[in-house]
Amino acid sequence: MFDETDLFHRGLALQEKKDYDQAIGVFTEALRLNKKYTEAYYSRGNCYEANGRHEEAIKDYSAVLAYSPNEAVAFFNRGCARVKIEQYEQATDDFNRAIDADPAYAKAFYNRGYVRFRQRKFEEAIEDYTRAIEQDPNDVEAYVSRGLTRALSGDLDAALADYDKAIEIDPDHLKAHGNRGNVYEARGDLTLAIREYSEVIRIDPNDGKAYSNRALGQFKNGRYREAVEDYTQAIRLRPKNVKTLYGRGIAYVRCRETDKALADFNSALALDPRHLESLIARANALSGRGEPEAALKDLNEAITIDEASFQAWYSRGLIHGKMGADDAAIEDYSKALAINPNDPNCSCLRGVIYTRKGMLAEALDDYNKAIEINPQYANAYFNRGLVFRIMNNLEKAVADFTKVILLDPKYVKAYQNRAVVYQMLGQKDKARDDMAAARQLGAK
Repeated sequence: MFDETDLFHRGLALQEKKDYDQAIGVFTEALRLNKKYTEAYYSRGNCYEANGRHEEAIKDYSAVLAYSPNEAVAFFNRGCARVKIEQYEQATDDFNRAIDADPAYAKAFYNRGYVRFRQRKFEEAIEDYTRAIEQDPNDVEAYVSRGLTRALSGDLDAALADYDKAIEIDPDHLKAHGNRGNVYEARGDLTLAIREYSEVIRIDPNDGKAYSNRALGQFKNGRYREAVEDYTQAIRLRPKNVKTLYGRGIAYVRCRETDKALADFNSALALDPRHLESLIARANALSGRGEPEAALKDLNEAITIDEASFQAWYSRGLIHGKMGADDAAIEDYSKALAINPNDPNCSCLRGVIYTRKGMLAEALDDYNKAIEINPQYANAYFNRGLVFRIMNNLEKAVADFTKVILLDPKYVKAYQNRAVVYQMLGQKDKARDDMAAARQLGAK
């Protein structure tokens, strides 16, 4: 005949073997014999928690606290269970009470920080992670979590310092290397970012996310072939990841391998027919391959999915413009600019259509806006110079073409058009010099 103590130890043995269902039954039998057996409540709660039965675990930890109201570990464990079911306020209260019972409870500070992080209370989360580190200076996870919180708060230097410390403690910490790579990428340090993602791959060659991250870094660095290779490895490891298929498709576009790009966009859309980026990318690839009607079909679908997609309206404007559907292009660009009025390319392209339609005042407004947004935008100055030339405002035309040449000394058409305007002004020597410069740059 077993007494409650015998049953308890039998339950612990089953728990050690991870036979949680059997252990729960044994602990329940022990509690039937002794309803105040706090150790049995506590252990059964741990088994419930291990089985994902969080609400039952909470009841058992609460039973422990009914008999032992200052049990820091019970508050902590109940708080952890409450986090799992997103009872964040109650979890925070449990961690507070665990800290009250044990002011040096590093894990309670850490977990309270995690809750505050999930609630986007970043300053408070950083404070808690700092308190956890003060109690346990070698807590790698606290450094990594504080680093992530600081990164999301915009303090990239402090985030890097945390990741550096985490890696000093544990040189093979995957998340620390990966997150440090993310910070380097955010700072534009692509070589260092790629190095970090390579470290993650060295530590875990089956980390598909690391290959995707390195692929994006390679892409941003202009190394499109290397990006394709990394995306291919990522797809091998995660064949149903839509974003990775889309990413490789974009890299193929940059490699001028349109058929392979389309195959990837098709695969991505087979997995998620509403993936907006893949629809727009496929449309652009189809347009580049001379299939505007198929491209428009994709963009119409993209706009149906998200009417607030700047890129969908912008891309449709491009295609309508190429097709000579000027009114439709203007409407599309106008829709795009209503969503993002500060895109200089869109303003400039609408200006081109207005120019083509002879709506010169409207064209000038668009070129002026593009230049206001980006004072280094050579094409906008060039197009405005063309309008001034048409309007016979020759001095302003010369000024704009001159500005283009200052920004891009190899801009052949700027020399040619300035030569024409100089000729109109009777400045033949300057016109000859500009034509000579254009020929030297390869103009025929």
